[in-house]
Amino acid sequence: MSNHDELQAQGYFLQRSTRAAASAAGQVPPTLDSWMENGTIRLEPKNMGPTGVDVAWLTYQAVFTIEQLPFRELDPAIVLATVAAWVQEHDAVREQFALPDPEYAVTPNDEKTADLEIQLPFTEPLRLVEHPQGPINWLGKRWNVAPYDIWVAEQIDLNVGNTAHHSVRA
Repeated sequence: MSNHDELQAQGYFLQRSTRAAASAAGQVPPTLDSWMENGTIRLEPKNMGPTGVDVAWLTYQAVFTIEQLPFRELDPAIVLATVAAWVQEHDAVREQFALPDPEYAVTPNDEKTADLEIQLPFTEPLRLVEHPQGPINWLGKRWNVAPYDIWVAEQIDLNVGNTAHHSVRA
């Protein structure tokens, strides 16, 4: 087994989708800002094995604003499509939690620029790792709120009857 290429952390979806929106802007110099609002905490603890524990699920509205977007140079649809593509590729729990679709607004400033706002609901785990000096006391142990590795199998050995079959590496 090896570490997945990304560490999972609180606000992971907000951080990564903000990077996707920024990449869509490319060399164009608009001001991009993002934040969380309207958050809730779903108390559903789950032991994730030696790498940590999900103490709860965070649900929040990610808000992205791009001010002074030069819409004649960069079509807002490119930013919207980039964010939509990122969400569809990376947010595997959207359907499980029946999250609503993103919303957006384009507000013209003048003949050359507009402000773009995208509101995007996310749900992601609030993760803890055991730490002897951690600030959180839970279930008789000390914990830190921190990213931890997600382990993904690269090879699986499958025994069926008296034969052994090796899977292809992922």
